[in-house]
Amino acid sequence: MPAGVRLVKQSGKSVLIGHLAYFRMNSVLCSVCADMMCAVAARPWFVEAHDEYLDQVKVKKHILHGI
Repeated sequence: MPAGVRLVKQSGKSVLIGHLAYFRMNSVLCSVCADMMCAVAARPWFVEAHDEYLDQVKVKKHILHGI
């Protein structure tokens, strides 16, 4: 389940902003969470960009901490 983002209207377009994080869950989604999940699912480019960002964070941590 995506969390930490919100959908805003900007120049007539819907834009997701915030820090995207995913949490496992085993329950029924509220209407807001269901809308967020649909918004993220409808934008595969956003998920790909977030995956790339997470990869960059891992590399940075590896370089800085020598892990």
